Amino acid sequence: MSEPVEKLSFDGMDFKFMAAYNQYSAKYDTAEEERQAQLNDLITKLHAKEMEFDAFYAAMASEDGDRYEFHRTKITGSRKFAYRKNERKIDRIKRHK
Repeated sequence: MSEPVEKLSFDGMDFKFMAAYNQYSAKYDTAEEERQAQLNDLITKLHAKEMEFDAFYAAMASEDGDRYEFHRTKITGSRKFAYRKNERKIDRIKRHK
């Protein structure tokens, strides 16, 4: 019979580690025993600085399927004068249709 897996706690956490620990804690509470052991291993490696934060978050999300890939969207803008000129042109076309 195996011993039950217990949630780990750490002293002297900086902000980045505390945020990671909160993520770990939320996942730990809802996970099964095998996954809890994996989560304990991940947070221990992160605390010992054997793992980077991005690798930690990737490993946390890998099994759950909630991986979010950050992507940038291009925002196109125009100067105020160019915007007004374009709006006047659109209004002129609408008026004379």
